[in-house]
Amino acid sequence: MSKPPRTPARRMLAVMAQHPALGLTAGYLVVSLLGMSYEWTLFRRFGVNFFHYADVTDFLMGAFREPVTLVLALTALIVGTLTQLQIEWEDRWFANREVSSRFLRGYRLYSTMAINRWAPILFFLGYSVMFIWLYSAKSADAIRNGEGESVTVMRVDTAPSGGPIAKLLLGTSSRFVFLFDTKNGITSIVPIENIAWIRVDASAVPQ
Repeated sequence: MSKPPRTPARRMLAVMAQHPALGLTAGYLVVSLLGMSYEWTLFRRFGVNFFHYADVTDFLMGAFREPVTLVLALTALIVGTLTQLQIEWEDRWFANREVSSRFLRGYRLYSTMAINRWAPILFFLGYSVMFIWLYSAKSADAIRNGEGESVTVMRVDTAPSGGPIAKLLLGTSSRFVFLFDTKNGITSIVPIENIAWIRVDASAVPQ
């Protein structure tokens, strides 16, 4: 049986197997990057560039800020793995086999091309981008429809309202709280030090 093709994905896995600490660090950074990408995409739909209000700690905590990114990383890894297995199966199938079909000859040529060796990584990235784009669109639509975490916020500086304000919690960073007014379609960015307290409306949280 022929050895699996030395694709870029295989070489990366070989390096990570030899250096487990490097593999764990790289995996954590990838998941954190996916988390930050999701938040950036979601906030852009409300006219906010999340990176302008994020610190290094927000990036490092990106793997935990949005749990769905863990699901994204796992499913994207499965897609990349299945693509790698397909490449290896095709490599074994075409090895020492005479192919008379014009279609199969053309496909074998494609299968051995350098670009196809990058397919597992490309599928991983493509799946991640598609997932983030679609999920952020779904989340943004839900928030605009009033579905989300309803909170009441009291600012240290009570002007101009003179009292607490009720909004939907769009998200947070290490230094800011992002609130969305569904009635007026306005996003507010409030520094954490300007907030006295936040009260969550438990009745509005989905069961």
